[in-house]
Formats: sequence, structure tokens, C-alpha cells
Amino acid sequence: MLAAHHGAMDQAGNIALSGLHAASLRLEAAASNIVNSDSNTYQPVSVSQSPSPGGGVSASLQPASLLAYDPAAPYGNLQTQPNVDLPSGLVNLKLAEHDFRASLLAYKTSAEMFKTLLNATA
Repeated sequence: MLAAHHGAMDQAGNIALSGLHAASLRLEAAASNIVNSDSNTYQPVSVSQSPSPGGGVSASLQPASLLAYDPAAPYGNLQTQPNVDLPSGLVNLKLAEHDFRASLLAYKTSAEMFKTLLNATA
């Protein structure tokens, strides 16, 4: 019976760890985009997330999709424009911070539940 509970606890911990990893990558992407927000040549990054089999997420950095801006377009702004929207970058940074804290809390809770289970069966 302990083995079945251990598997569930281990799975909960792994799901939380995958959330920590994804949030960490989102923090990294947001920070990079903010630092380079005044650059015309910087290629913004984003995080691609997808569900993992058995729970959790898999995440990876990738180039962000940019709005179609063509300075050569007939109605395009003739001035160069930064590639990063600073307000969006700041919002993304705050969201990633909240996601990181939530995943960390889930991991801590999973560890405490497992410890309680071990104490109850010992």
C-alpha cells in the first residue's frame, strides 16, 4: 500500500518540478526580453509549453512570434521599432513569478504529504 501512495506522491512532486522548470524558463525569457527591450535587432524569446504524459508540462525556449512589422510597407513607420513590448514583458515576468511560487508551494506540499505518510506507516 505504501508503494502505491509513494507513486502518487512522487508523481505530484514531478508535476510540481515540471511547473518549476517551466516557470523558471518563463522568468528567463521575460528577463531577457526586458533587458533587450530597446534593441532593434534582438529576437525576443518565449516559452513553449505542452502537457507531458503522466502529468506536468514540458517547456522550452523558442523565438517569439513577432507582430508583422515591415518598415518598407507603404504605411509602415519609417523609424525603427524595438522588437519587444516592454509592458507585456513586465506582465509576463510577474506571471512567471507567481507560477514559480505556486509550483514551489505544490512541491513543498507534496514533500510534506509524503513525510506525513511515512510517519503514519512507520
